[in-house]
Amino acid sequence: MSTHLVVEELSFRYENTEKILHDVHFTLEKGTFVGIIGPNGSGKSTLLHLLSGILPLQEGRILLSGKDLRQCSRLEWAQRVAIVFQEIPLQVNLPCLEVVTMGRFPHLRKWRREKREDEKAVEWAMEVTQTSLFAERDFSELSGGEKQRVMIARALAQQPELLLLDEPTSHLDILHQLEVMRILQALREQGITILGVFHDVNTVAQFCEQVLFLRRGTVLGFGPVERVMTGERLTELLEVEFLESTHPLSLRPFFMPLEVRKKPPRGVQVHLICGGGRGIPYMRKLLEEGFTLSVGIVNQLDSDEEFATRLKLPVVREAPFSPFGEGALQRAREIARGAHFVLVIPTYWGWGNLLNLELARILLQEGKKVLLFRESLNPEFDYTGGEAMRRLRELEEQGVGVIDELDDFFSMVPGALH
Repeated sequence: MSTHLVVEELSFRYENTEKILHDVHFTLEKGTFVGIIGPNGSGKSTLLHLLSGILPLQEGRILLSGKDLRQCSRLEWAQRVAIVFQEIPLQVNLPCLEVVTMGRFPHLRKWRREKREDEKAVEWAMEVTQTSLFAERDFSELSGGEKQRVMIARALAQQPELLLLDEPTSHLDILHQLEVMRILQALREQGITILGVFHDVNTVAQFCEQVLFLRRGTVLGFGPVERVMTGERLTELLEVEFLESTHPLSLRPFFMPLEVRKKPPRGVQVHLICGGGRGIPYMRKLLEEGFTLSVGIVNQLDSDEEFATRLKLPVVREAPFSPFGEGALQRAREIARGAHFVLVIPTYWGWGNLLNLELARILLQEGKKVLLFRESLNPEFDYTGGEAMRRLRELEEQGVGVIDELDDFFSMVPGALH
């Protein structure tokens, strides 16, 4: 396919401000659906307003099908580019048909009424957006999702080559969000190039072909969703740690934000002895607090193993449903040697994972600071007839620290490293 939209070295500043956009450049083929993601104030709306011709070009070029924006009149550009704004007008006391017909304005000559070609364009726009059934209803009576579809229909009535949308789903419930995104996908299949600003990273991951990362007016990434959208790059962009997975139906990337912003790295490495899903909340909290983690020994398919793998943590694995062996013990010993602390997470003990307590004993003898949570000493966690409790008590006698909660660990870290 040939190049459709070219953006070259685009920069912009409002009066008496620093630059909002810095040398933004990218190219798109016809019929591409691009999601724009970035934190507030990154220049996303400014970029759309420049592409639509609402704001004047200051630096750089915009070409659409080889035509330079600077060589087009406002009317000509409006015939080729349409924009749907973030805010939906609330008090428009007109039938929806008239609202959509407003989109034909760039194609009408002065004092000329609509012709059949205009009526066909409006009919097509309302059919595509499934708004024909309330053509005669007053716009102000519609729900938020219905109003948004009418605004998209109005933009489509322009018969644009390029459709721009500024957070088109931000005020909608999940059902109407999906309706809007499916409409946009259908438009892409008809050859319309679409650029939309979205806050929900999963909306972009599931529906868009390409993604543009924008931060402080600079492009941090651009390209196919499957290549560009990773948990690591989203963390860099939005400063929030993401758990990356795969959507079970679309097989596209899927992201779960962790609870709070990740703090700057502490330079402190922690090895976790866990299993059975008991380590997940500890991994999450430790990562949020800026610690570097490793995990093991855990069985493959164990919840802790899967969670750590998704977070791309170093993990020592044993075969699924198998007792831990000497090879895994030696690998865990090697990986834990780089840790400043070893935390024994409260977990269920059986004969298959008892070797993790031997790992804790070896690391303690080698001088590692090993800590276990008081909850770990609860006999209800022991499925070995008392052997696990005996080994845990021996660890306590040999100098393993016992703490009640993670906050106790956080409070001791600064002094423990000197």
